Amino acid sequence: MAMRSHVALGAVVAASVLLSAGCAGDDAPAAQQSESEGGTWSAEEVAEATGTRAVVPLFAVPKDLPDLQLGFANPGLSYPFFAEWSTGMHDAAEFYGVALDEVDLAFKYETAMSAYEQMSVKQPAVIGSGGGAMNAAVVAAAAANGTDAVVIDGAVDGAADFGVSDAEVGSLAITTLAEAVDAKLATEWAGKELYIAGISAANCPPCDARVRQSFADAAAAWDIPEDRQVRLEPVGTDPTNNAADTFTDFLTAHPDAATIVVSYGDAPVVGALNAAKSADRTGDILAVASGGDSAGRTALRDPDNAGVLLGAIDFQPYSAGWNWVEAAIATHLGESFDEYAVTRVLTAENVDEFYPDDDR
Repeated sequence: MAMRSHVALGAVVAASVLLSAGCAGDDAPAAQQSESEGGTWSAEEVAEATGTRAVVPLFAVPKDLPDLQLGFANPGLSYPFFAEWSTGMHDAAEFYGVALDEVDLAFKYETAMSAYEQMSVKQPAVIGSGGGAMNAAVVAAAAANGTDAVVIDGAVDGAADFGVSDAEVGSLAITTLAEAVDAKLATEWAGKELYIAGISAANCPPCDARVRQSFADAAAAWDIPEDRQVRLEPVGTDPTNNAADTFTDFLTAHPDAATIVVSYGDAPVVGALNAAKSADRTGDILAVASGGDSAGRTALRDPDNAGVLLGAIDFQPYSAGWNWVEAAIATHLGESFDEYAVTRVLTAENVDEFYPDDDR
């Protein structure tokens, strides 16, 4: 990835870790005032400010900052994962005392340049986006105006970036599924053809990278041939319902298949689960979601998904949003920032521990 700034992923499945970022809530941190001028915000101060989310900072932000304007083109605020990015960003901007202007692309990535032009009126020092929504032309236009760019979960020439390691996320999905798949193949799935369905999205290289890695690992583990590695690309901007429609078609076309379901996110897997329930086919699938947003967490708490949805790889989207502000500040100051690490898989058993403030 071009100009990747200290990006790695620790693929450690842990049920108890200190990183505990949560969803949007009513306890967002208020603007902070340092007791004395100078110095930097400590990890302990950030953890205290973020409460149960317990964000781990990627950069020790100075307590005395110049006036700083940031701009972010959110891929789509209607999607829970990106909405949690947004909440984390706004909370961090308030905490660190910087201004943030956010534009909702509403999944119309072709409008990224127009979004930048809208943000540029306020002369941001740093702009950003994520999930494949930013493009090189926008970064170049920003650079021509002396504006830096930082993207999340992707890479664009001329921009700094951070986020999850897509390949390691894809592998972690298969690791999470392995024991249950082996057990099914020895019992209910004995003699069935095993498929892997990867739900991806158009114009999203990170999405495809996660799915491709899961395909490779599943093929190695269970000798799944290429014609049973099925990439699904739902059409539309409702990732849950569109995925349900697409997965319904898959189930209809493969009435006797046993299927592993993976995806780039949480909502598409929820859609696949809904389709399997409607078709009375939940016994034919095992799934892992990716993201750890509110859609995935709600699905894990649903007893109807027990034994079918085995987990959600937790990208901690609130933390990623908060950390983007830190990365933007660091980039503006000419400093580096630390790695962003995914360290846990949410399950029905631990989701309440990590996200105690979720609405239920």
